[in-house]
Amino acid sequence: MEQQGEKNDWETKYEASVAIFAALAHPIRISIAHCLVNKPHTVSELTEHLEVSQPLVSHHLKILREAHVITREVQGRTSLYELTDHHISHIVTDVHEHTKEMQ
Repeated sequence: MEQQGEKNDWETKYEASVAIFAALAHPIRISIAHCLVNKPHTVSELTEHLEVSQPLVSHHLKILREAHVITREVQGRTSLYELTDHHISHIVTDVHEHTKEMQ
C-alpha cells in the first residue's frame, strides 16, 4: 500500500510526459511550438508572428525551456529558439492535425 506522500510507479513513469503536455497547455505556448516546427526563430520573430509583447513571449519561452520542449542557442546578442527534437515536433504537428480533423 502506498504511504502518504509517496508516488505510484505510474506517477513517476509519466511525470516528464505530463510536464511536456502541461507546458504546451496554453494557446501562446502551443502557438510558439507550432512556429518552431519548421525552423528556429528569435524572440523578435515570434513576437511579430504572434502579435503579442516581447515580455509575454519571453515568459512563455522560459516555461517551454524548463519543460525541455525547446532549446535556446545564443548567437552573439541574439537567442535562437528551436524545438528540442523530432518527437516534440511530431507531438505539436499531430495535435494540430488532429484538431483540424475534428472541426
